[in-house]
Amino acid sequence: MRANSIFLLSTAAAAMGDLFIPLIALDIGASNLMTGVIVAAYGLMSLVSFTLFGWISDNRDRLSLIRGGLLLSGLVFILQLVAHDMLTLFLVRALCGFSVGVFYSSLVVYGLESKKKIGEYTSYESLGLGLGNLAAGMIAVYSNVFIAGAMLFLASFLMSLKLKNVKFHKPESRTNPLTVFRKNIKVYLPFIMRDIGAFGIWALFPIYLTTLGASSLWIGILLFLNTGSQFFLKNFVDRVEHKKLYNWGMILSAITFMSYVLPSNYLQMIPIQIMIAISWSCLQVGAIGILTTSNVEKATVIGLFSSARSFAKVIGPLMAGVITQYYGFHALMLFAGGLTLAGFALRKLLD
Repeated sequence: MRANSIFLLSTAAAAMGDLFIPLIALDIGASNLMTGVIVAAYGLMSLVSFTLFGWISDNRDRLSLIRGGLLLSGLVFILQLVAHDMLTLFLVRALCGFSVGVFYSSLVVYGLESKKKIGEYTSYESLGLGLGNLAAGMIAVYSNVFIAGAMLFLASFLMSLKLKNVKFHKPESRTNPLTVFRKNIKVYLPFIMRDIGAFGIWALFPIYLTTLGASSLWIGILLFLNTGSQFFLKNFVDRVEHKKLYNWGMILSAITFMSYVLPSNYLQMIPIQIMIAISWSCLQVGAIGILTTSNVEKATVIGLFSSARSFAKVIGPLMAGVITQYYGFHALMLFAGGLTLAGFALRKLLD
């Protein structure tokens, strides 16, 4: 239960730091393109960190990475208070991305090695995202949001001191992460294509919602509808075969992304946010299930899974900045849906 709580609190802390970054960038004069660059900084550094520390976790003590990463995150995320210009915001967000990558893979695998079900355990991550977004929307004052997020990281660190070592299967040889990626390419590559579209949307989503009339509180509520719903959905989908979940997650993601062009006001976003919750619940549980049941390098595959998301966090926001700068938000949503359908078709070809 303690690992569940740490997963929830640390995810909430990171989500609170993420929510208003696009709006802060806009406030200090960034264009849509520059906002995409700032958001991408987090993804770029977390990509490096997830890969490195996921690989290290398969050969070292997981608890030291969990504790060290949580403490480092608490110290780094508070630095967002001094990010009053574009360069500082870019650098601080890069540090935030690196610090989260230190503990994430170890924390995920620690829970799975404690015999927790994938859907049940990752549902606490979703609940953390939802509560973090909702809390940030309710607090609304940027400085207070950053302080609260840092405090949650430090609380998670203190809780981690009570975690007990669990037995884990150490790979007989140190497999190169690139080899592991190639072995699982039919899971990773379509997923990356989907997530490039997804993170392209999320990078500017708060700004898009403001164009539909949403306040800071409603932005938090709408994001909570997505991630909060996943808390219940993941416990349900856990019983379905992993490959079916993955495929349905890809198809539903494509449909949902293209549906984002339909609303004319923010309240019409409510059913679409439920749709994206269903699609991500299927896709994440399916992907993690496939990877962890077919590979002994569990932290490495989770690290690469997170790195795939981080790569998308780099490319997606940059892509979003360019597309919206010249063609608008609707073009971004349609492109994301088309890219996801192409990813699904690629998976079928690789099968």
